[in-house]
Amino acid sequence: MAQHPLRFAYSTINWSTKPDLASTLADIRQVGWQAVELFDHSLDWLGTPDHLRGLLGGLQVATLFGGVEVPVSAEQITIHKRRMEYAALFGAEMYGLVGGSRLRTRPPTADEYTNLAKACEQLAVHGADLGIGLAYHPHVGCTIETEAEIDILLHETQKTTLCLDASHIGLVGEDPVAHLRKYRARTGYIHLKDWAAGKFVEMGRGTIGLDFGAILAELQAQQFKGWVVIEQSVSEVSPAESARINADFLHKLNYSLELP
Repeated sequence: MAQHPLRFAYSTINWSTKPDLASTLADIRQVGWQAVELFDHSLDWLGTPDHLRGLLGGLQVATLFGGVEVPVSAEQITIHKRRMEYAALFGAEMYGLVGGSRLRTRPPTADEYTNLAKACEQLAVHGADLGIGLAYHPHVGCTIETEAEIDILLHETQKTTLCLDASHIGLVGEDPVAHLRKYRARTGYIHLKDWAAGKFVEMGRGTIGLDFGAILAELQAQQFKGWVVIEQSVSEVSPAESARINADFLHKLNYSLELP
């Protein structure tokens, strides 16, 4: 029986939020990636849809990503609605969202959890009318970090899904594969990268025991239909070389970057 193919995309995050988009997208294409996550670029930076289509050069837009601060204001909601509408023009399936900054002195309050949940759900409802999902990204240093906090968010929402990130799950001492199983019905898409010595590193170079083979095998077993985005936040080599290292890692696990 043929294996269920996974769809891989590469994030622009390592090139910064205001890069030379033509060069960034060319780097990603040249490595062999066929889809991209546009990471927190403002609409004025992305330009008109026709302008961006020209720069993409055939790359598929898998997802867009943005951030909020808690309490989430009406202005923030409007900005993300407009960005979701833009994303929908390219057939993006998901809009990822992270936030807000977590104080070191105390955990979030019930009101802060509720405020974030309401904002996510408002955007999820808006996206549903556009054919684009809303996926919140549990993230170290943000309002939702842990399994218990994910449960709070999902309890207070219905259409909101998750962008599960293996490194951030591992950094709070939890198991990415267990999360994939528990939250299977509410997972919109995936982020992958690794962690070592206090910094993010390319897949397979980490020290916190992330088993990417097991993570990807679980997604295959589930016949996961969402995007698997390699979201290499930073690197010690150039972003282009980092993208190549991550591509080589997937090839060694017998995965293809070609879209099914």
